[in-house]
Amino acid sequence: MLDNISVGNQILLLRKRNGFTQDELAEKLGISAQAISKWENGHTLPETSLLPLLSKLLNTSIDSILLPVLIKEGAIIPFGKYQWRVLKTDGNSAFIIAESVIEQRVFHEEYAAVTWEHCDLRKYLNKQFYDNFEPVDRNRILETRITDFDNQWYGTKCSNPTVDKIFLLSIVEVLQYFGDSGDLKKRKAWYWKEEDTFVLSDGEHCIEYGECINDKYNDARKAIYNKGWDSRWWWLRSQGLHLRHTAASVGYKGELFLCGDDVHRGDGGVRPALWLRL
Repeated sequence: MLDNISVGNQILLLRKRNGFTQDELAEKLGISAQAISKWENGHTLPETSLLPLLSKLLNTSIDSILLPVLIKEGAIIPFGKYQWRVLKTDGNSAFIIAESVIEQRVFHEEYAAVTWEHCDLRKYLNKQFYDNFEPVDRNRILETRITDFDNQWYGTKCSNPTVDKIFLLSIVEVLQYFGDSGDLKKRKAWYWKEEDTFVLSDGEHCIEYGECINDKYNDARKAIYNKGWDSRWWWLRSQGLHLRHTAASVGYKGELFLCGDDVHRGDGGVRPALWLRL
């Protein structure tokens, strides 16, 4: 049996991937834009007579339209202008993160001790960035109650719960979705003295340098920049070292920096995350 919702979602993804608006696709098919909208919302299915031309316009097969691959954890899907990795599915929704660093921004304009709740990056993601999505896409982004955990290495207090449409991952979520070697729980962290030099920390000294998790999951956490093939470090929403004007981050090589980076650094990468209605 055909699943109207899955078929509609597939048509939506393929239409956007091929650069058509609803009006443009409707014109080429000789139907109304309202008919396209009904397909994409799962209210109706395309007429059989339209399938050959529809598949040609969308550069795919009829089977791939009517029997789309189910969105599952680890899949890469298009949404808006970007590619997204599916971290988790839950019924008719999916937790996704941008597959690459999409831009570089400060966590907060002022060099100050600031949490996710009050930072400028949160305001930007939930206003300007969110507004750049087309209305049909904005309607698929779910509001999410964001709770967090204190920085488990330093004991730095997290922010109050927030309600966001778009947000950043926390330290806990990075470990959950990209792999957890258990080093944080065992307090096996590394500290750096200079660029690309890591030394095993005893958990009591060298706090002035800043600890990181440097393990076999580095490659999974590493992200390239959307504008090129080189890697970039990226912000997390968790607090860094003792509220000293820092937010946690993932390094160029995928190291999980528990100490974080200064919030006003302008070269911080942004990998937005959100819950998407399927």
